[in-house]
Amino acid sequence: MNHYDIIIIGGGITGTAIAHECSKYKLTAALLERGTDIGIGATKGNGGVVHPGYDPTPGSLKAKINVRGANSYPRLAKELNFGIINPGIFVIGFSAADEAVLRHKLEFGIKNGVRDLAMITAEQMHNREPHLATDAKQALYAPTATVVDPFEVAIAFAENAKANGVDILTNQPVTAIEKRTDGSFRISTANQQFACSYIVNAAGNHADAVAKLLGIEEYQMKPRHGDLLVFDKDMKIKPQTVMFPCPGPDTKGIACIPTVHGNTIVGSTATMMDDKEAVDNYAPGIQALIDGVHKILPELDAGKIIRTFAGLRPVVLDNNNDFFIAESQTVKGFIHAAGIQSPGVASAPAIAEQVRDLLDNAGLEMKPKSDYNPYREKQIVFSELDVAKQDALIQQNPAYGQIICRCETVTAGEIIDAIHGLIPAHTLDAVKRRTRAGMGRCQSGFCQYKIIAILSRELGLAVDEICLEDQGSRLLCGPVKGGAK
Repeated sequence: MNHYDIIIIGGGITGTAIAHECSKYKLTAALLERGTDIGIGATKGNGGVVHPGYDPTPGSLKAKINVRGANSYPRLAKELNFGIINPGIFVIGFSAADEAVLRHKLEFGIKNGVRDLAMITAEQMHNREPHLATDAKQALYAPTATVVDPFEVAIAFAENAKANGVDILTNQPVTAIEKRTDGSFRISTANQQFACSYIVNAAGNHADAVAKLLGIEEYQMKPRHGDLLVFDKDMKIKPQTVMFPCPGPDTKGIACIPTVHGNTIVGSTATMMDDKEAVDNYAPGIQALIDGVHKILPELDAGKIIRTFAGLRPVVLDNNNDFFIAESQTVKGFIHAAGIQSPGVASAPAIAEQVRDLLDNAGLEMKPKSDYNPYREKQIVFSELDVAKQDALIQQNPAYGQIICRCETVTAGEIIDAIHGLIPAHTLDAVKRRTRAGMGRCQSGFCQYKIIAILSRELGLAVDEICLEDQGSRLLCGPVKGGAK
């Protein structure tokens, strides 16, 4: 049974950010993720906006760490080689009542330390976004706001953490936790046991269930479901700015979001659910998104929607809509990082620092490594290379000359790289997240069978053993010609 100083439970953007932070210090750490890949829970059901910090109530835990986390993204993007854009945010008002709310958010942002916030006029908005609704009267403008792919960030955190000595273990659902007489913990998963001195619970919507394995009942989780839409890159009207309507008490509203890769995302709805696995889309939610975005951009073409998906934001009940980051009051050495809803992506780097300080205060000595490497080498993206570099790469490895995904120009070489990467991609969706193969207009219609064949060959599995995502989500059930089963 392996013994670690720290075990992090949960491989979303919060857990991987904590693993990345822990990898900077002379200690042993592991991350346990129940799924087949990291970043496949709340992290992937997200629009990717790095909120600058005008929304949280001053004095709240969110307010204290949101701005610090958001401000670290430009540096992290350079060190960890993940995509980032800086479109800024309009929070749009349509009435005098909206203007009062926006000015209130302006005050929040100034108190929280957000840079360069300003109220702007309808004319200023339309100069930047000429297709904006004509009845938009004013906006709170946050020019420092950025956008990332949350699962790409989680992969980058995890890969850098692993390169710096943290064990990243998938397919490890935690089934039992025991506090031993020497003060350490024993963690059981479906097929292994681990020992550690400290636990960080970053299990998203299941954080309360993980805590209950030790008899800890300090909060209750409930997921907030949100539908999202992905639009084709080829649109006549494409927003250059992240645009939100004036926010409500529990949600920032339905937003129009330009992405790192050129698509537009619209999201999201906000419906409290009991089922922590309910990531289906619902027709009323899809229609609410279309109606909501048309309030901002009336001419946005709903016929250009190429994908719908949904996410579940983990909410701690009766906690003023705030994060819950603290050492357990009843079990020493057990650290909660729970309720990481919006602005969770923006806050993740600062949450990791907060957890580091909690571990330090709990008695874990945090000595910096002299050989820590903050940099991550990015996987080859063939479509981003100039022709000379593409030709040289094909000469070196002909697999880079075989286009598998035509929509996103992804080669066999890139897919093979992902399958054998530092955090390997062993499912169709894992390959998609790393390479974008299958994320284009046809949504895998032309490339899926080719990717399955590559996965089968590289992993030494039969084609009907290849999964979409979770264990058991097999894509094929047998041959249809030559003696079907």
